Amino acid sequence: MKALLIIFLFAISGCGRESSPEGRSIIRDKQIVEQLDALKQQNRLFLDSVGILTKRIEKLERRR
Repeated sequence: MKALLIIFLFAISGCGRESSPEGRSIIRDKQIVEQLDALKQQNRLFLDSVGILTKRIEKLERRR
């Protein structure tokens, strides 16, 4: 009886998303999308900063 209970518990615990290749790929894909979104945000901020610096440089050059 105890052996059946242990087998049953192992069977249930092995049914998560992480246990199948498809589940792992879904989790991995989700993480990749989150990383891409973070990189896109960083890129936007970087481009905004470059634009601001370019405007400041142009303004300083016109003063000469």
